Amino acid sequence: MCDACVPYKDLTEDQLNDQIDRISATFVGLPLVVGAPMVMGPEYWLEVARHQVEVGIRICCEPIKDYQPGTSIDKDSAAGLWVYRDGVEGVEDPRDRIKRLAREQHEEYLAEVERRRGKRGASRKR
Repeated sequence: MCDACVPYKDLTEDQLNDQIDRISATFVGLPLVVGAPMVMGPEYWLEVARHQVEVGIRICCEPIKDYQPGTSIDKDSAAGLWVYRDGVEGVEDPRDRIKRLAREQHEEYLAEVERRRGKRGASRKR
């Protein structure tokens, strides 16, 4: 346990509720998810967050981004948005990271296909 974490038995009601709020925020408005942000309803996710606090999960670091709930039922804004706080630099946008990872995975796949084709061609020449 880090120095900033408070054992469960020593949490005040306000500290417990703060931990539940901070953890439950990680379940809604997930990056790149389009559609309903909470299929099970908020009460379920608050209980999941409480369970996580009870099993030892704590959020003791200051976040670098905040969740802004959706402003309409339009598919592009209903899920809400995660916004980086002022002064945060050097963080790759999740959309860019997903595109980069997909591109890298595709390149690795093509390289493996070529490698296997080369092996197969070499074995046929024998």
